[in-house]
Amino acid sequence: MTLHPPKKDKSGIYTLALNPPISSPRLTYDTAWNLTPDWASWAASQRQSLIGELLSHGTWFSRPPRRDILESLFGPWTGKKSTQAPAEFFCKVPEAPTGPGTATWQLTGLTMSASSIQPIWRIEGFEAAPEQDTISLFGDADTIEDSDELTREIRFDEIEAASPAVPSMPLRNREWEARKFLAKERVREARLKAQIADRMAAKEESRFYSTYGELSDGESQFSEYDLTDEEGSETSERSPSRP
Repeated sequence: MTLHPPKKDKSGIYTLALNPPISSPRLTYDTAWNLTPDWASWAASQRQSLIGELLSHGTWFSRPPRRDILESLFGPWTGKKSTQAPAEFFCKVPEAPTGPGTATWQLTGLTMSASSIQPIWRIEGFEAAPEQDTISLFGDADTIEDSDELTREIRFDEIEAASPAVPSMPLRNREWEARKFLAKERVREARLKAQIADRMAAKEESRFYSTYGELSDGESQFSEYDLTDEEGSETSERSPSRP
């Protein structure tokens, strides 16, 4: 790597451009940048190389710098505030992207003042995370015949909206609301699966009659596979009837 001689701006901050810029390992962004062990080790290596580069240009300073002074000014880019705390960024990170995704950080140079030395980053090759707007109702595509006639997945925007007549609930915390929403979606998905299963049963029964004709008196009836009255009543007690 090669650092260009420092240039001083009006605020008294020196900028040292890096030629060519260096790309970091890829990082993930959701609500914040997610630090990974490979990025932290890469950053530690680059920081040591840059300190060596600064030490090799003693003429840039009013007097030749010492490593211990540069180490104190040019602190680690990652670390922990305590032994129990997770690792985090200690340097200034790039501006947040518009949404979740992955990107590399490109190291373009350093800023240097009397109190600190900081890396300069810019986002490179940002890839937005794909939108997850569907939920799968069946894990195996081969479990249902005539797939073109059956619904396999349901989009969130097709889920029936809550009735406006439902009274508003007291304000809850975010975690409680999230659990409630997920539970509600599971109920809706289960109901939709039941509707599909009912259609499948009717279709298979129709196919059986058209192929083999009516059942004889000695044959077992399809109803023998239904739930018993006792099991059905227990299910009704556990779950309110659908409108």
